[in-house]
This record gives sequence, structure tokens and C-alpha cells, in this order.
Amino acid sequence: MHPLIERFLAHQLPEPMAMALVGGSLPVPPQDLLHGLAGAIFTESPYAPRALETLMGMPESLLTAAISGALEDPDILGVVLVHRKEPALLERALLHESLTVKWMERAVPYLPGSVLEIPLNNQVMWLANPRILDLIEEHPEGDYNIKRRVNENRFHVLGNVSKEVFEERIEIIEEVIAGKLDKAWAELPLPQEKLADEEGEADSEPVSDNPDERPEEVRARLLNPILDPDGNEIPLSLTQRVMRLRTNQKIMLAIKGGKEERTLLIRESNRLIQVNVIRNPRIGEGEVAYISQMRTVKEEVLRVISMNREWMKKYTIMKNLTFNPRTPLPIAMNQVKRLIDADLKLMQKDKNIPEILRREAKRLVDTKGKH
Repeated sequence: MHPLIERFLAHQLPEPMAMALVGGSLPVPPQDLLHGLAGAIFTESPYAPRALETLMGMPESLLTAAISGALEDPDILGVVLVHRKEPALLERALLHESLTVKWMERAVPYLPGSVLEIPLNNQVMWLANPRILDLIEEHPEGDYNIKRRVNENRFHVLGNVSKEVFEERIEIIEEVIAGKLDKAWAELPLPQEKLADEEGEADSEPVSDNPDERPEEVRARLLNPILDPDGNEIPLSLTQRVMRLRTNQKIMLAIKGGKEERTLLIRESNRLIQVNVIRNPRIGEGEVAYISQMRTVKEEVLRVISMNREWMKKYTIMKNLTFNPRTPLPIAMNQVKRLIDADLKLMQKDKNIPEILRREAKRLVDTKGKH
């Protein structure tokens, strides 16, 4: 290794010289320079931003030459795989004999979809670490052919999933391709044993707005058509499919799923599932308004809604939160002053609302009446 790189990695270079080195201004061979850049970037040193800028500005041909031949440190390949996107360059790095299983696992989430077939074809790597297959399947740019092959490898080569799980996953992929299921279904993780969330709850059960409704009555009701916030009927087959999912799969579906999936999953009693529904980036204001008035959601869901300024600008959402008995009292008290007179008068008569909130509503009405 070049003496300057050795001194840089040992933190023995003066700051001006170190900055010049990671800026590519010193006469250092490209492979050695990559070594230094990788050291700066992966240790999050003060020189990392400048090192990353230099890496991104290096010509593809120069990088290709730098990673050719024997390499002493696979971090050189790693810094290319994580930060560069040129398919030919990535192919050279992914097929390099010095690439380790650890770096393959770390790099997959950063790869563009166009090169995912290379790690998928590297049976030696994913036999050593099956997690690589999971990452390939979960990759947002992986096409359905990739996902199908991942599951075929799990079943036929690794033998780590049952025939039933394999067939169900292939069926889901086919339904996604046919447009019968939201694309998020094709990205579900493998089913795991029942999980418990931080509150110690077991696998979630559907809940009811009626506290006197028995669990078996809830299940029976959910087998009848359910309407989404827009009044559209959710297919019974989708309801049944969601009910068969494990908790870890429901959480992933809550994060990425469509409106129908969110409508079903917000009814689950598991806190993690509910919170991830409200944090789903695809959720709309109509759904938020629908959820804000539900008396079966966890307090944390209502807190998340109250912290979103755009949502709280909508009167319906603000009103629903204020009237919802599950809303933490400080949040409701902070919003009640925004209610119009008609709603303040309704609040005074609502026995489901805490007494202190009804008294505040009465005080506001009386105050406005005096003016």
C-alpha cells in the first residue's frame, strides 16, 4: 500500500494533507486511493463527505481498472457497490473473486434492479448466507421473475420453506402480476412464528368498535364484506388472505400496502401493525380522517396523526381527534379551542368524552356568548 494511504488510515497525516488526499489531489495509484476513500467513508471520519465526492467523480473506466486483479481489502469493492450505479462496473465488482459473503449481503440493498440477477446467480454466496436471498426478494427494484426465482431457490435448493409456503408465495406473485393484489404482497417476508410487540401482545386479533363483541363474533363479522373509507367493498378473498398472515408479514404489508390492505390492518389489535399503517407513505387524508375517529386504534396512532401539521390543518381530522375518547387528553385539550360553536355544543352533551373536556367546551361556548 502507498505510504501516504498507510499514514492516512493510521490518522498520522496532517489535516491539510489528508484533505488533499481524499480530494484526489495527491499522486496516489487509483487502487490505493480507493482504499483510502473506503476507509474515510466507512469509518464516517470528518473526511467522509469529501471522500464520497471524490469517489462519485471518478471516471468509470478508472474505477474498473482499479478493481481489476487481486485485491487485499474487499472494502474497495464494497465502496463501489454501495455508492456507484453503473451496471458494467457493478458487474465487475460483484463477480470479483475477492468479494466476501459479508460484503455481498451488505451491498444488495444498494444495487440497482438491473444487476440483481448477478447475486441471485451466485449460489455459493447465498448458500453460505440465505439472508442474501431475503434481501434480493425485498429489493424494491426486483422484478417478479427475480422474486419467483428467489422462492424456487428457497424451496428446491435450500429446503427452508414448506411446500405450502412455497406454493402460496408463488400464487401471490402470480396474482400481483395479474393485478389482483397490490404490489406490496410480492415483497412480504417469510412467515415467522407468532411475534410479540413491545407491549407483550401475542399475534394480533381483529378488534371491534363494540367492546361487548366476542372474538368469534368479530371473526364472523370480518368474513362479511368490509368497506374502505370511500365506501368501496373490499373483496372477501383479500380479507381472508390478510387474516392468514403472520404478524411480521402484516407489519410489512402495513408499511407498503394499498388502501384495501390498510383498511383491514388498522383493525388489528397489534400496536406495531396499526402504527405502521398510519406511517404508510401511500396513505391519504381521507383514510387519516377515517382512522382518526376510530375508537379501536392505539393512542400512539392518534399521537402520530396529531404531530402531522398538514393533516391537522384539515378540520375533519382535527375534530375527529378531539371527539375521540382514545385521544390523549393533552392533545384533545390543545385542539378543542379550534372547534366551531356547533361542535362545542355537541361535545358538551357527549357522555363518551372526558368530563374535563366537556367542561372546557362549555367554558368556551359561554366565553364566546359573552362577547
